Parts: sequence; structure tokens; C-alpha cells
Amino acid sequence: MSKTFLAQSDQGKLSLGSEFNRVRFTEFLKKNPGIRLRIEAFTPESREQRGFFEGGLVPFICYFQENIDYNDGDHIRRVRDWLMLEFNASFLTVGGKALKVAKSSKGELSRGLMERIMDWCGEQGYPIELLTPSDYKDWRDRVRPSAGPGSYLDYLVECGKLRPKNEYKV
Repeated sequence: MSKTFLAQSDQGKLSLGSEFNRVRFTEFLKKNPGIRLRIEAFTPESREQRGFFEGGLVPFICYFQENIDYNDGDHIRRVRDWLMLEFNASFLTVGGKALKVAKSSKGELSRGLMERIMDWCGEQGYPIELLTPSDYKDWRDRVRPSAGPGSYLDYLVECGKLRPKNEYKV
């Protein structure tokens, strides 16, 4: 039986979301008398956060790499894979040898993955102040639907916030 239970605050009470989950939690408590529990608040990642990561942050990093096209899906995927290996990895022992393997980013964006990557970008000298969720949302909701630039980075270049790639010395 899983030891993880998701609950939510509901008008001052703890709600497990469904009768099934309530029964499962009650059974867990009965089978483990005197158990100590840790209740931690967390914010699950949102679609907006995922969109900003995939459509904003990863292409932004691609923008500053030599021989990488920030509009090429294969290049973006390869840089994303590298980011997961660099900033979201664990070690697996195979045949007595420790290997670094990328973990899934699911749920990790709200646990600091984006902040670690953004910190790294700042250390590299990338103009991270230009990469804002509000600008991304404006491009996604207003600019792109009205036949604007097809990528967020092209939008930043077009509106003059981001200089053309060849003008940066990073």
C-alpha cells in the first residue's frame, strides 16, 4: 500500500478528495498505530509553469548555445535532455558502476528545478531578467494567436527585449 496520500485544505479541514482515499488513509492509520506523519505543503506544477519551462526557458538556453537552433525541435529536445541530466539526475548502479541518469521533470518544476536552471543561466551571464512568465503569457495569449512570432524567443527579439543572437558575448 502506498505511503503517500494527497490531501487539501477545505474550510479548515483536511480533505482527501474522495471516499476511496479516505478509506485507504484510515486503513493505513489502523495498520500503523502510533505512526508519526509529516504534513508538508506543496504547490503542484501548473500547465502554465510547464509551458513556460518548455516554451520559454529551454529555448532561451538554446538561444545562447553555439550551433544550436532555438526553433529546431530536435535541438530543443537535446538541450532539455541535457538539462535534466545536469539539474535533475540520480545515480543508478549497473554492473557495479555508478551511472548518472536523468529523472523525470514531472512535479520537479515546483520543487526548485526551474530556479536551479535559472540560477545557472544567471551564472553564465544570460540576461535572465528578460525571461518573465508575464511576458511569456502575453505572447502565448495575445501575440501568437494574432499571427505574431511563432516562438517566444522570436517575440522577444522582435519587440527589442532580446538582442539578436550574434550580438551576445557569453
